[in-house]
Order: sequence, then structure tokens, then C-alpha cells
Amino acid sequence: MSGHGQLKKPTHHEQVKHVDHEAPMVATGYGSAAIDGDPISIGEALEAVITSVGDKPVNQSDAAAISAAEIRATGEKNIRPGGVGAAAQSAATQNSHVTRREDMTRLSDVLTDATGKLPMDKAVTKEDAEAVYDAAVQSPRLGDAARVIAEPGGVAASMVTAANLNQQN
Repeated sequence: MSGHGQLKKPTHHEQVKHVDHEAPMVATGYGSAAIDGDPISIGEALEAVITSVGDKPVNQSDAAAISAAEIRATGEKNIRPGGVGAAAQSAATQNSHVTRREDMTRLSDVLTDATGKLPMDKAVTKEDAEAVYDAAVQSPRLGDAARVIAEPGGVAASMVTAANLNQQN
């Protein structure tokens, strides 16, 4: 057990760290590795999305970002059948045919235990965050000229935050 997200009382040999209330907050259990100095992994950054927009139905932009994150984590050229990227793409396709929001597959359905669903994982880098952001904002249906802004609190935003925290540590 790694102890991520668990508080411990400092011994007399350890320095007490003061909390910077202006620093980004990371929910315990999702990417809390940054709290104890460990780098945040791609899987943890994906799981952190649940805390901000987990109830949001999966769309094509989300699926593209999640797929890009899986590719960056595994180092493979394509998403794995049955992996988190494939699940996101399937959910986005299914959601595009569903009319009632309550019947749609949500990000939390796809991203719960993302770390465990990835066969390999690694710390999020600036390059990983950029690749995921690019995937999220480029829409294959709208052509090359169409660009949108990544959703605040979404997959791309979580990756950027994780990369920034990793760079600070």
C-alpha cells in the first residue's frame, strides 16, 4: 500500500510542511500522489475527472481525449480493445443515439478505476497533456478548420493540471 492520500503525523525528525492555500487542490483518492510528492500518473489524472465532471455524459471529444491518454500511458500506437479508450468511444457513440440524458453513459462510468484498467501507466508530462488537449479540441466531424475550447474540469484540463503539478514537484 503506497499511502497516497493518507495523512501522517510528522516525527520529530521530519519538517512540518505548511499548506499553501493558493496551490491547486487534489481530491484524495484521485491523483493525491502529488500531495506526498509522487508524480501523478495518467490513470490518476483520468480518475480525477470524476470529481469535477463525472456526471457528464461521454461525448466524442471526451472519447478522443481519453483514447489519447491511454495511448500516451501505454506507449502503443492504438487503443486496446476493451480498454478505457475503447470504452469511451463506445459510450460516446451510444450516447449520440440516446435522447434522454439519464440514459447516457457518464464519464464516471468509463473512468472509474482507470489506473487499474490501463495495462501500463506513467507520470503525466507536458507533452502528454498537450497530446490529450489536442485530441479533445479537434473534432473529426467538423473538419480541420474547426477548433473548440477544452472543457474546464474535463479530461484535458485534468491532464494539464497533473502535468503542472508534476513539473512543480
